[in-house]
Amino acid sequence: MTTGEHFAVDLQVMEGKYAQPVRRSGPFVDVGTRRYRLAPAVLDAVRAVEAHSALPMGQRTETRNVRLLAELRQALDGAAQDGSERESPALDIDLRQLAETRVVRPDRVGLIVEQRPDGGLDVQPDLGVGVDPDKTARRWHHLDSDAADGGVLRIEDDLVLLDEHERAAVSEVRQNAHIAADQVDDFIQAPGDFFDPDLVDVELGFGFRVTGIGRIAPMTFAKAGESGISWLARDGVAGPEALATKARSLPEHAEIETKVDQAWQAGRDVVTLDDGLVDIADRSRVREVLEASRTQLEQLGADLAGAFSGPDQEQRDTVRVGVIVADATDLAEQQRAAARAAQPRRAVTYDDLRMDPYPHQREGIEWMTGLMHGTLDADGKAPARIQGAILADDMGLGKTFMTLVALREYLRAEQDDERHARVGQGRPTLAVLPVALLENWLEELDRVFPESPFDDVVLLQGPGLKQFRIRGARRETAVGEHDLDSRGMVRDDVVAQRTSLRIGPEHGATRLDMPNRLVLTTYETLQRYQISLSRVDWGVVVMDEAQKIKNPETLAARAAKGLRARFKLLATGTPVENELGDFWSLVDTAQPGLLGTSADFRARWVKPMESASSAEKGELGRDLRAAVGPFMLRRVKEDHLKELPAKHLHTVRHTMPQIQVDAYDEVLHRFRTFGRGVQGAAFKALHGLRLVSLHPQAPGPFDSDQSALQLSARTHATAEILDEVRDRGEKAIVFVIDKGVQRALSGWMMQRYGLAVSVVNGDTAATSTGGGATRKSVIRRFEQADGFNVIIMSPLAVGVGLTIVGANHAIHLERHWNPAKEAQATDRIYRIGQKRDVHVYLPMALHPDRDSFDVNLDRLLANKTFLSDAVVAPEVVSGDELLNGLGLDAGTASDPVDREG
Repeated sequence: MTTGEHFAVDLQVMEGKYAQPVRRSGPFVDVGTRRYRLAPAVLDAVRAVEAHSALPMGQRTETRNVRLLAELRQALDGAAQDGSERESPALDIDLRQLAETRVVRPDRVGLIVEQRPDGGLDVQPDLGVGVDPDKTARRWHHLDSDAADGGVLRIEDDLVLLDEHERAAVSEVRQNAHIAADQVDDFIQAPGDFFDPDLVDVELGFGFRVTGIGRIAPMTFAKAGESGISWLARDGVAGPEALATKARSLPEHAEIETKVDQAWQAGRDVVTLDDGLVDIADRSRVREVLEASRTQLEQLGADLAGAFSGPDQEQRDTVRVGVIVADATDLAEQQRAAARAAQPRRAVTYDDLRMDPYPHQREGIEWMTGLMHGTLDADGKAPARIQGAILADDMGLGKTFMTLVALREYLRAEQDDERHARVGQGRPTLAVLPVALLENWLEELDRVFPESPFDDVVLLQGPGLKQFRIRGARRETAVGEHDLDSRGMVRDDVVAQRTSLRIGPEHGATRLDMPNRLVLTTYETLQRYQISLSRVDWGVVVMDEAQKIKNPETLAARAAKGLRARFKLLATGTPVENELGDFWSLVDTAQPGLLGTSADFRARWVKPMESASSAEKGELGRDLRAAVGPFMLRRVKEDHLKELPAKHLHTVRHTMPQIQVDAYDEVLHRFRTFGRGVQGAAFKALHGLRLVSLHPQAPGPFDSDQSALQLSARTHATAEILDEVRDRGEKAIVFVIDKGVQRALSGWMMQRYGLAVSVVNGDTAATSTGGGATRKSVIRRFEQADGFNVIIMSPLAVGVGLTIVGANHAIHLERHWNPAKEAQATDRIYRIGQKRDVHVYLPMALHPDRDSFDVNLDRLLANKTFLSDAVVAPEVVSGDELLNGLGLDAGTASDPVDREG
């Protein structure tokens, strides 16, 4: 019986009738000569039995014994749910003695509040879903013993298991069970003043910045509205074809048409939809796209939004909703003081890693752990506490490795801290990544740790997302107009229904937010499931390649700010990617209030920077770095990787052949003859010059013979460079954005070198989807080939997450408008592990009679990056600058759109 100290559970691996000797190492079990990997649920059961067996007889209390049964039942339920028992040694435990008994193990104690006739409130403990509060109220006396390890409530056939933390929380609530009428308002505003928030869950389930779920107002993009968007300056500006993907119903389509019309009436060539900008300068093309989209929706004859809702069709009058995030007040001095006071609570252990950290990596790990440990001492709701930081190291210094080691140290500290982890279980960890990095993180975990510090790792993406999605759940970010209150906020009862992932203890072993779990997901999934994910009490949230949330008005950025976590770590090699305002969004996510509101930041930093001289910009940069203080760490490779080989930059200038000169001059002639004063004509001319400078046959069709290489100064120069690389027996990457040129170049390279030259672009899968080639597998084949080889890549598709040190030559056949994007592409080959000198080539097409497109772009890019005391602030080329440099009158034109490669 569970009441006796001799109660025990014995686990054995059986082959036939005989038990076999077993050796366990982490999740691996050796049975004879065979090795099995235990699924997470089975591993939990084994650990629970081992921990219970290690207890002295005198400590095997009824609470400890019932806890073991609860853990075993939970493990069995988990194994049955995911089929783990088919992949692992069988877990066959006879629990027939408890067949009619349900073991309930709450992991939180909340509040049940009822109003009294005198206006006051009665408060009792809430043990969560599945525990009848009326029956529980009559059993609290079962806890009035002196058992130090918690207690057991016997409620009919149920055993409700409470550990020491929950028992203390129940006691806290019972001691303050009545709120006087004159204190009710204070209680509603700040329940944490009445009950210890470290014990009792007094929150509604969201982080302190989330004011609720409400209607998302149209994006303002204030700067774009003030001065006209710079197409060359921003990524993510889609062509008119994107309009066809925005509407899921005819009412939504009508709303888009209205927005387009309003933008045209205002003289704008860009419209904001959802999370991005769409080019609407070409009005005839926009009308064609919208007409085709409307026809398609009419043929479908149904609201496409309902297709995402399963059998429960959503209403057509849906509105877009999401977490509403409040501005943080300026708490800079208190926050910096808290960070200065934070010190590592324990020495970081490095000798059990599979790789020895570099000195700069030890420094980074200890900086992160110091801040993370500081969160364990602070009030979890206090805005002035340490809430996060930015790891802004240069690309290639090992940010993922440092982050993983710091996460392990935080888990250890949390598990050792009785206030924050019960029974050695810590909060789950969330890592939000570009989809291309999911595979990287999984590989890095195996590369860094002999045994993972996490109980398990799940991918909240693709099939993994289906595993945790509630069947039939509706879209979280769309509700009906009738679901909103007068303030445009979603009613509380509706919010509870919009959680579409298995969150919380009521889902048992199938819940997403299991303790000590690492959840890997993408920014797109975060945006779509922001209500579910913002209700989880995360330990640490990591935003990798955090420049993805540089625009504070996107849904992904709002969702990131709304996540509830003890600590948020933003990792990015480019803390400023397009403009200085990007930096504010990152800091506001990591440490809200540190740099004031967005308006404060623009007035204090952005406006002065726009009119400052180079020397003044450097001084402003140093001041800004000082304002961020200990909440950001920024190092560059050149200062810390002395063993890196040299990097050489080569500008390769070739005069255009006559066919390219003629094509270039024809673009200018058409603009000067027909385009002056015509809206959008300068944009078309600039786009045409860009294509012609790449190749006179762009965007195609191209001559199939390799002699077409000689028709463009840039491709001619590229061929000469590759000939030299071939003679040296080395490898090269050719970066080009245009897909037509990518395909043509691959064919030309096959003819010239006899190589099957692969192309990696936005169409190449980032992760495996059924055995097909992924970006990493294509790169692996390229690197493993002996001697000379060439691969063609889009800088937009491989700007992050890929290490390609097998190549040491990078040719930027088509340059990016943004210096940060170009640097990201180059750094695929210039990072830890590179053994050869790196050569970077910039082929340029020269016009015989005037400064060409390439000359003007190179001149502008060369002046657009400055480095000032660890704050990197590249300025991007504006369309007006380039148009003026080419002698074109910009007028009201917009700038060209970068297309995904």
